[in-house]
Formats: sequence, C-alpha cells, structure tokens
Amino acid sequence: MRRSHDVPKILLAMILASTRQIASFVSPTRKSIIASHHPYPKKAWWVSNGPTDESSRSSSTTVLSLSPIQSIQNSLGFQREQFHKAQSDGFGTRARNAAINATVGDILVPLCSSLEMRQQLANRGVYAGVEYEICTLQLASHHHKENGETETVQTLQGLDLEAKQGVIAMIKPAYPLRDHLERDDWPVEVQLLEDVPFWLSKATYEAGTAMGTLALSSSFLVVATIIAFFVRFVAVPTPSMVPALNPGNIILVTRTIPPLWKPHLGDVVFFDAPSELDLAVQQFVTDQNAAASAAIASPTTTTTTTEVASSTKGKQFLKRVVAVPGESVGVKQSNPYVQLSDNTYRFDVIGPYVRPEVFPASSWNRPATTVLRKKEYFVAGDNGYRSVDSRVWGPLQQKYIVGTAQWVLWPLNNFGPVPPGQISEVIKPTK
Repeated sequence: MRRSHDVPKILLAMILASTRQIASFVSPTRKSIIASHHPYPKKAWWVSNGPTDESSRSSSTTVLSLSPIQSIQNSLGFQREQFHKAQSDGFGTRARNAAINATVGDILVPLCSSLEMRQQLANRGVYAGVEYEICTLQLASHHHKENGETETVQTLQGLDLEAKQGVIAMIKPAYPLRDHLERDDWPVEVQLLEDVPFWLSKATYEAGTAMGTLALSSSFLVVATIIAFFVRFVAVPTPSMVPALNPGNIILVTRTIPPLWKPHLGDVVFFDAPSELDLAVQQFVTDQNAAASAAIASPTTTTTTTEVASSTKGKQFLKRVVAVPGESVGVKQSNPYVQLSDNTYRFDVIGPYVRPEVFPASSWNRPATTVLRKKEYFVAGDNGYRSVDSRVWGPLQQKYIVGTAQWVLWPLNNFGPVPPGQISEVIKPTK
C-alpha cells in the first residue's frame, strides 16, 4: 500500500503563504511598496520596517554595505524598541488615547467602531486604520494670541485638559494610499479629540497588528496540526478492495484513537504491515526459492513462480474488518466466517485467492475455532482474488491500525462514503 500524501508539509506551506498574505494586506488602503510609481526610494528588505527619520534614509550604498545579519539585528533592535514603546502606551482595553499628548510629526492611527461615523470621517479624508502624520497643531479659538492670531504649538504635552479641548490638527497619510482614496487637499483639518473617538500611536498599532497576525497564524498552525494528526489522504494502488475501492481512488482516513474511536465490523481500516504478514511473505519467498532450486536440479520438473514483494516493512494496507474481538472466526472455501450461534453464521463472500497453492491449505479452509482476543481483528480484502489478508497471516493487532477509511474523495463520480462490503448472515436449517 502506498504511503499517504505528506499532509503536514502541504498545510505548512499553505500557512506560510497565508501569513505573508496577511502581512501584506493588514492595511488594505496602503499602496504596494513595489509599485513602479511609488514615490519613496526602495530600501533593502531587511530594513524596510526600520526608522523613517532623515538620518536613516542614507544612500542605498550605505544600507547595502551592511551584512544581512547586521541589518537584521538592527531591524530587530528597532522593532524591540517600538514594542517597548507600545507596551508603555498600553494594549487592548488598556491602550491610551495617543492624541492627548500629540506632537507635530507624530504618526497616529484613528480608530472608530461606529460605521456611520467611519463613513463621515472617510468623507473628510480620515480613514480608520490608516497612519496619519500630524503636520500642525492649533489651539482652540479661545486661546488666541494678543494679536488675534491662532496659537500654534509643537506639542500638547504639558498643557492642561481644558487647553487641549478643540485642538485643530492638520493631518495627512504617512504613506501613499490607493488611487480611489487619494485626495488633492492633503493635509486635512480635524479636531483631534472631538472628531475622532480614539487615536493609537504607530508603535501600538503595529505591535497590535503583528500580535494579531501572529495569533491568526498560530491558530492556522494549530488547526493544521490537528488536521494533520486526525486526517490523512490515501491513494488506493491495488485492486484488493474492488468493488468498494478501485485503484487510483483518493480516500479520506480518520485516525483511530482507542478507546475513543476504534474499528467496528464492516469498517475499512488503514494499517501498517504487521510482523505476521512479513513472516508469511518471507516463508513464501523461501518456499519459492526452494522450488526453483529443485527445478534447476531436475530439468524435467516445471514450476511456476509468483511475484511477491520480499518484504512488507514500511508499507501500509487497506482491508475490511470482518470479525471483532471476542468472536470465533474461521474460513470456508476461501470466505471468512464467524459462528454467531449453533446455526447462525456471518460470511464475508470475497472469493478464492488467485494462487491458493502458494500458501498453506489452512488459509482457505479451517473451522471457526480461533477466538479473537482483546485488540485483535480479522481483516480481509473485498476482492479475495487479489488479497493476502488475515486468512493467510492471522488476526490484525490493534496497535498496527492507523485509521479508518471514511470517504472516497476522487474521482468525483465515486464521491461519498466508503461502500459496504459483502458481509451477510446465514442461518443453517435445523434437522
């Protein structure tokens, strides 16, 4: 049996791809930094999130002269400083309104939970979740200078709460927006504390975005791990389970976890090759080699060989459960059966093996004297003509069972639950 597809690696690749997508779309209003018309000079990727002051905007030659490790260390150091700053500003419900102590040049992010207010602000050019740079700060009209001019300040720090009321700020986006959001009248005017319910500092907003992205990615990873553990996709390579499962079918297998989930009568189980199967195959190979040697020694003797893998270690198989622990099982004319009472039997009609002579005669005919012990199952292929199963190598121990086949996923014309087998009860007439 072919091993199942490598689900964990596939899911991990999908998670990494989705994480990159999340990171690139956390601000749906931001224009892509790789657009050819982006007005800012490109930076090396490892410092793309670093400081934006003029001193850091050195020539590309200076940036690229740093080794990648040094640049990454510098970027991580900057991010650590930003995180500590965000921590001082508070997270979640403890976050403080950054506009209270706003300073010209600060980058703030407006937040608003009311959809109606969000629309009103958007009409004025204030988009929730977009980073804005404060260009100027003007105190309210009752704080005019002696000459009647409006008083302009560089920061609100140190002012009393009354002085901060009605402060007018001129703001503009800190980065280019998408074309349908751009305006010709930047910067726009807004009453900093009255018009917008809450402002976050850039450090707090980016830290929150990063933590949210990490949490979402972690949840994807947890879900992927659970799926990878409980679910497998298996391709059927041989006709041993025809007509229920055909070669090339892709089936969904769920993991068996005793005692929560264990196989039942009629289930198709997916299992690792038991040691008993490998012993039976090794005995067959030995017998075939002995027969071949005898044929060489006696040219008048003709023998026919059958190709069987020399080892089943590392392989996995699909078979149907035809008897469960506690039942007495036997084989009659190649068909497994269970004696339920003195005159009631349960047969699984699967037919004889293609080469019955290559295995002991007891594999195809024996009385129902074998009582399955705890955690033992008798399994057989639906197509007995092409199946080497418990008829040959005996009961399957539960420790080898990986899971239970549930659904046929491919091809689509076979989509649905795994079909039942040919198990039926027979009542023997009494004299």
